[in-house]
Amino acid sequence: MRLHRVMGALLAALLLLTGCGDDEDSAPASGENGTTRITIGVLPIGNAAPLYLGMEKGFFREEGLELKPQVAQSGNELVTTLVSGDSQVAFLGYVPVIVARAQGLPLKVVANADNGADTAADEWQVILSRKGSDIREPADLQGKTIAVNALRGVAEVGLKAALEAEGVDPDSIELLEIPFPEMPAALEGRRVDAIWGVEPFLTQALGAGAQEVLAPYPSLGKAFPNGTYATTDEYLEQNADVMERFTRAMNRSSDYATENPDEARAVIPTFTQIPEAVAQEMRLPLWPTEIDRAQLEDLIGYTQKYGIIDETFPVDELIWEGAQAP
Repeated sequence: MRLHRVMGALLAALLLLTGCGDDEDSAPASGENGTTRITIGVLPIGNAAPLYLGMEKGFFREEGLELKPQVAQSGNELVTTLVSGDSQVAFLGYVPVIVARAQGLPLKVVANADNGADTAADEWQVILSRKGSDIREPADLQGKTIAVNALRGVAEVGLKAALEAEGVDPDSIELLEIPFPEMPAALEGRRVDAIWGVEPFLTQALGAGAQEVLAPYPSLGKAFPNGTYATTDEYLEQNADVMERFTRAMNRSSDYATENPDEARAVIPTFTQIPEAVAQEMRLPLWPTEIDRAQLEDLIGYTQKYGIIDETFPVDELIWEGAQAP
């Protein structure tokens, strides 16, 4: 908790010193042929397929935008580059945006990115136990050690909320931070009892005999929100027209990926290290353009309930009015 607050204070200080970037940084950069250049922070994961598919199809170019992806390895890194002005938009989990906003960093949602599935059978984030384990249903997770990629983030909030929804005491579990690629080995080596398996590691682990125990997001609701595209209040104030064009192109890209999943799968290996064969088999997230305010309000509540933030705040503070939310 102390480290978490120190990091928050450092980011807030950075924001005050930079003002989210000076006036020159906040002004739109000129790209080729008079287009507006946007640096967008991203993670090299398959969930970002609509973004790359939209660039490939020219949806952003048609809006007069030239996107420059800036690959990061963590949500914290993405938040830092965003508030410093090194990027204008970032692909983030809703939980990091909620945490940043609660700590005084003025981030705002401009478009939905990805959601959980409607059913456990289609879900791309699943709690897995090893082959032959006695852990086969949510109740069996009581008191167990579970691997997550990061503490105090998306996995911790989603898992604890889902366990409580399933009648399991979320305080009984122990969470161990392990990078996604190392989780299958940690499971087989009995370092943990279960893992938070996400694609493409989910498909690979299931192929090796791992057992599905709990799909957290479907336990919380159909198409529960996971990821978003966010910017800063200052950039929005100075470049509302740019964000209107970005949001329009991003939503168009998400709709196209939803309607053309084969093309979405084909683009994934071009910006990740996921092999083509795995991309063809892995479970895809949902990419709705609608932002469910009720579910986001629940997520803000969960984030406070499990001690990640101190106080909740109105969901409207999180969403830009131009984000086409119902």
